[in-house]
Amino acid sequence: MKKIYHWGLAGIICSAMAGFTAPIFAAEETVPPVLTSEDEAKIGAFFEKEEDVGKMFNFFKSVEVSGFIDTYYSYNFSKPDDQRGSAGGFTRDAAQGDWIDVRAFDRENNSFTLDNIEISVFKPSTEEDPIGFGFTTNYGEIAQRITFVPSDGRVDDDDFTVSQGFVTYKAPVGKGLDFKFGKFATWIGAELWESVDNPNFSRSLLYQNAIPFTNTGLAVSYPLLDQLTTTFYLVNGWDTFVDNNDSKTLGYQFNWKVSENTSFIVNGSHGAEQDEDIVSDADGNLRHFWDLILALKPFEKTAFNLNFDFGTEEDGKGATGGFTPGSGNGKWWGFSGIVSQDITDYFGLALRGEYFDDHDGARIGVSALRLWEITLTANFKIRENLLVRPEIRYDEGSEDIFNGHNDQLTTAIDVAYLF
Repeated sequence: MKKIYHWGLAGIICSAMAGFTAPIFAAEETVPPVLTSEDEAKIGAFFEKEEDVGKMFNFFKSVEVSGFIDTYYSYNFSKPDDQRGSAGGFTRDAAQGDWIDVRAFDRENNSFTLDNIEISVFKPSTEEDPIGFGFTTNYGEIAQRITFVPSDGRVDDDDFTVSQGFVTYKAPVGKGLDFKFGKFATWIGAELWESVDNPNFSRSLLYQNAIPFTNTGLAVSYPLLDQLTTTFYLVNGWDTFVDNNDSKTLGYQFNWKVSENTSFIVNGSHGAEQDEDIVSDADGNLRHFWDLILALKPFEKTAFNLNFDFGTEEDGKGATGGFTPGSGNGKWWGFSGIVSQDITDYFGLALRGEYFDDHDGARIGVSALRLWEITLTANFKIRENLLVRPEIRYDEGSEDIFNGHNDQLTTAIDVAYLF
């Protein structure tokens, strides 16, 4: 009887507790909400925004941003009266004081110079994301050189320029057919305008006088073989943002990777380049140009870069690169060789020697002119992104074009930070 009593009491208490808590548990029971069309629209917009954020993140993840700040000090022992020089006005009867500019970018004398602040933004074209783009901005001394240049080689007061700006597309054809449309650095030559990407600080005579800096138009590339890539160009011309005549220029490049450490490149350019506002028959005066490059690295720390250029132009004799009328066909050619030796991981030397023949005055405007130069550059990597490069250079010509002398000796020290 006692056990029954205890069980009965327990049952009464449990029943009372169940009755008391039942409303509470009933209140906590989840009831599915009823969504209106406005609520559904808000939720959809939220997820669309989340998707847009994801797309934006993936876009910026594929964009490559790089740049550098390049400054230098140089001294010319010839002490030119006109530090910048000019590309015309030379007369043998009054040679004293004449100064013909044959060098690119590093022309200031006894001066600290902000050479280049460059920022490049690129988004490569891939099979997954076939549309890309690229642009490069420049501020400083170099910006006054790599735009369309007048006869004196300088665009006054133009310290900023967009040196490149193009759109790319990879078409799903075979191994991928690449298109580039816009303004871009020329495909010709063994050097670049970015000094930090060259073995030497100063650029060669060939880079300044034999070839263009930029081209504007269309480029189409396709890898014919695993080791051979071909590119064809249709452009306005040499250094012309807007075409200076009614003709277009056809170009090509065959880039053959002979082996792991050897590449051979054949470049060509064919078209009318003279200014129709200056030369009456500009469209009919064709310029033909070939550029051969052999780059090899026979040893781990030793590299060679050999470059040969040859060009001809109708009525290009004495035409100063098409800026003045010429008389008779002109030609120019030259050869450059660079040897680079890494002494340690943070120190190396680069020796360049070259010859440039502009006997017809087709590029510089001085007849019977031949030029030689030799340059020695020391490359110090102070930190991973800090370069210090002292350089000494000697130029000699067949005419007294350097302030009444036929030669000049220059020294420079370049400091650049890469980011």
